[in-house]
Amino acid sequence: MKTQLPLTLLLPSTYDKDSFVIGSANEKALGWLERWPDWPLPFKGLNLYGPSGSGKTHLSYLWAGRGEAVALNNLSHFDHEQFLEMRHVVLDDFGVSGYYDDTAVFHLLNYISSVSGTLLIISPYPVAQYKTPLSDLRSRLRSLAAQEIDLPDDGLLKAVLAKHFTDRQCTVSEQVLNYIVNRMERSFSAAQQLSAEIDALALSRKVPVSLTIARQVLDSHKVKLI
Repeated sequence: MKTQLPLTLLLPSTYDKDSFVIGSANEKALGWLERWPDWPLPFKGLNLYGPSGSGKTHLSYLWAGRGEAVALNNLSHFDHEQFLEMRHVVLDDFGVSGYYDDTAVFHLLNYISSVSGTLLIISPYPVAQYKTPLSDLRSRLRSLAAQEIDLPDDGLLKAVLAKHFTDRQCTVSEQVLNYIVNRMERSFSAAQQLSAEIDALALSRKVPVSLTIARQVLDSHKVKLI
């Protein structure tokens, strides 16, 4: 396999700063990113970890937008020439999907250190627990600062839903928001998808968003799961 060329991580509208809602689940992680580049020495790296839907990708886009970082979702071979003048790197879905060769990752970490760059690793679990036969890589990963991101609580989910609806110029009552939050999947991605589907259904019927509309969309998701 060839090394995937790094691509500048552009900022989609759904991952911009204005669409990010702060809550107890993510405020510590956001604090770490806002302190950049003043991350702990000797190696300026950070591991953000947490379950799918917790907002890790959104945070990585915010950081990449500030630092003009490049993003990788696989690394099978390290070629020094490909990384020339690249100082800030995101490794996304580390240890989950894509293909990360241990030796290549170790060389990348050494390169980042040699150019006084920074590395952000996104993973579902702490990279300190990453299993590799390379003792030097284990040591380096264990030296990284790490911050867990939890799934959003009810208050944060409700705020995220309300913002998505507001962005769509869609008025939704507290009753409907509470109904959705109490029955939806606990993730930011679900909040975005549900708000889009509920708004689309209401528009197609030319009616305001109501409990009936919300119930039909939520019921359709239950059917898909079955």
